[in-house]
Amino acid sequence: MERNLTKKAERIKDKERLSTVITNKMVIVFLALVAAITVLVRISSNGLSEIKFVIALPYISAAFALLTAGALVWEILSFKKGVDARYINFSAPLGLGILASGLFASLVYTTVGGAFRTVLVLLGFALLFFVYEIFSVDFFASSVAAVVACIAAAIINSSGVSLAAAPFVKVLCVLASAVCSIGGAYFVYRLVTDKRINIFGRKIRKPLHCVPAAVYTVFAVSLATVIASLIFGYLLYCIAVIAVVYFVATIIYTVKLM
Repeated sequence: MERNLTKKAERIKDKERLSTVITNKMVIVFLALVAAITVLVRISSNGLSEIKFVIALPYISAAFALLTAGALVWEILSFKKGVDARYINFSAPLGLGILASGLFASLVYTTVGGAFRTVLVLLGFALLFFVYEIFSVDFFASSVAAVVACIAAAIINSSGVSLAAAPFVKVLCVLASAVCSIGGAYFVYRLVTDKRINIFGRKIRKPLHCVPAAVYTVFAVSLATVIASLIFGYLLYCIAVIAVVYFVATIIYTVKLM
């Protein structure tokens, strides 16, 4: 009896420790997001600062690329050593995610242009991190589709893309959204029907509070909105549609967690 109580106490202590580490990671990501948005807003509010930033941007992108490569090496070494990143506040995967997000955001600013689209990308990546830590895997899959759809719609309607590259970029954006939406829907379908699937040696079980109708709707609306943005434009309306549908799905899953 005492042995069972000891194991139960250890499980409770371990759960509390994991909860604390997850909270700390969220704070780190939130602070990094606030810092990045503050810098971008400050730069975009002053023409001279924006010109200087654009001149320095290739060097900033190169720095992010080097740091991301270093973080990737760190992640590989940590994986080989068997380090459990769940119990580390600033782990290799977290550092790699933050630096890779910064690299992608700098490339978006360089190629597409504009603080708005760059902030949108950073918000999307931060949202995915929070959803991954809080919600179930099926809702995370729909979140990926929604974020990719918003970014794709923003790039499709960007005037920063050259005329020569525009057709290729538009096709690539629609394909990316289609892969995330259709692939995500198939993933959830398999998860619901098979109850458990194996991906690269990792067993993923069907969540207890899975609402297929909600996530299927997010998948469908995300892809349909990207196609609509390609045909009709209206970026803000397209993002608003995805945001509303996603917000409703978030409420449904939040209620399920209670």
